[in-house]
Amino acid sequence: MNSVLIENLSKDYHGFSKPWKRILAGLSFGYLGIDSKFTAIDSLNLKVSPGEILGIIGRNGAGKSTLLKLITGVIQKDKGNLQVNGSVRALLELSVGFNPELSGEENVFFNGLVWGYKPKEIRSLSDDIFAFAELEEFRYTPLKNYSSGMAMRLGFSLATAKRPDILIVDEALAVGDASFQQKCLKRIREFSELGTSILVVSHDLGLVSYFCTRALLLDKGKLLYEGNPKETIEQYMHVLAGETSPPDSYSSKSIQNLNVSIQNQNDVSSNVFFIGAQVRLKLVFQSDTFIEDVTVGFHIDNEKGIRIFGTNTHHLGDGNRSFKKGKEYLVEFEFPIQFSQGKYTIGVSIHKGESHIEGSYFWRESILDFEVESGKIEKFVGICHIPTQFHIREE
Repeated sequence: MNSVLIENLSKDYHGFSKPWKRILAGLSFGYLGIDSKFTAIDSLNLKVSPGEILGIIGRNGAGKSTLLKLITGVIQKDKGNLQVNGSVRALLELSVGFNPELSGEENVFFNGLVWGYKPKEIRSLSDDIFAFAELEEFRYTPLKNYSSGMAMRLGFSLATAKRPDILIVDEALAVGDASFQQKCLKRIREFSELGTSILVVSHDLGLVSYFCTRALLLDKGKLLYEGNPKETIEQYMHVLAGETSPPDSYSSKSIQNLNVSIQNQNDVSSNVFFIGAQVRLKLVFQSDTFIEDVTVGFHIDNEKGIRIFGTNTHHLGDGNRSFKKGKEYLVEFEFPIQFSQGKYTIGVSIHKGESHIEGSYFWRESILDFEVESGKIEKFVGICHIPTQFHIREE
């Protein structure tokens, strides 16, 4: 059985162009005066299985929060079928509802009732809640003396004290310091392993790529793409660049015949390199029209879709450059391979100004694949290699 089943779901928001029309709508019980409509969710179909971690991404106004509100029952659908099987817990504003004049203990009790816990459950869970939040010594301290991070940690610990069937997380994982964030992610992953369906809305694409098992891309209320996180994020990048789908070739309206290669120290093109090698990324292309304020950039993603590195000519100090129509250009980037062994992809962008959001001339994800081998480098952990020396002496 699916945890969430959505079939042809739609949701519209209605409004008023003038204040007096709001009054007219009130007097006519909504029959008159309403003259504007915004479709937040448009004929959406979706299935979420138990134990799945689903990432939901998209631009502001794409319909992400509306979808979560429909699933949690905060708002009602206009059309379609929506089935939610099991208990739902939503992590939104974690410290909302806390009373600053009450102690942490009192806030846990009263907000626990709001979360749906029974008084007996709250008493039995209270020790674990404060232990997980690492706030045992502040248990009886008024909340107004807590930092914002402490209050959020307490809110997260309270909200996840019991495992729900469906857990919804809306930009609420930036909780406390780095170690506590990892603690939160570990708890959520444990919920997933026990069968909880988790829906994550986040603009942190690295988190979506690393944490989610599947992702979907919403745009103007429609499901634009659904698949593994890496591919979905690539589609999202094309949307941000002003494209509804990726290009079929290495050309665009402004850029033609792009050729990308990586060369080693001997100026030989290759797709396998050793850690520590100095490489040269070469981009050769033609400009099909006159374009100004041009920035050329690249980024490197690992096989999980996590961005390892990215830069562009604007960030490297080259601004206000123009490309002439019909001319061929060569752009080269030199850098060392200082990341761990594995498989990687390179994406290329040519755009206006500092960011492709200002205007995109060309954008392509995964334009080139390459591999990194350890060679003679000593074993290490992590995604990047930092040359390290050590000394031991007796004092």
